[in-house]
Amino acid sequence: ARSDAVLVESDVWDLTKYAKMCIDAGKHIHMDKPASGTLEEYKALLDSAEAQGLVVQLGYMYRYNPYVQELFSAIERGELGQILSIEAQMNCWHPPEVRQWLDQFPGGMMFFLGCHLVDLIYRIQGAPNRVQALNRSSGKNGIDSDDFGFALLEYDHGVSFAKCSAAELGGYHRRQLVVT
Repeated sequence: ARSDAVLVESDVWDLTKYAKMCIDAGKHIHMDKPASGTLEEYKALLDSAEAQGLVVQLGYMYRYNPYVQELFSAIERGELGQILSIEAQMNCWHPPEVRQWLDQFPGGMMFFLGCHLVDLIYRIQGAPNRVQALNRSSGKNGIDSDDFGFALLEYDHGVSFAKCSAAELGGYHRRQLVVT
């Protein structure tokens, strides 16, 4: 059977390698996110896809959620007025070995799950004037990886933030997007 597109999902550190193999084979791709460990590696993938007229789609959490789509539409229609701030959170609780596994990524938890939150903020408010990263280790269970991520995004009309924690009991219940 012939396929026109390939779904690429693997360990994060191999995503771009496998996606590039598909692009090199002339296939459109849908790949998991975060797409790459470096901007240069991801740009090379996009440049190769563009040169061949191929589509690269990323699997963003929540971007295609019906309620988030409704929010985007209301904003585009001007129903919410000027957006002053966004509070975005995606928390969870992972055992120590998973939280230590985050150490392989620059930015730890912010790289791993916070990217989905930054995507939503950027989609709504555009590029910020300034970003302050406050990634930390909770130290829980002796783990020293950045299992807590926080990014403050500054705009002309307010401040937004993205917060993610892998060490928050009940954290799966604290996934929210608040638009003011």
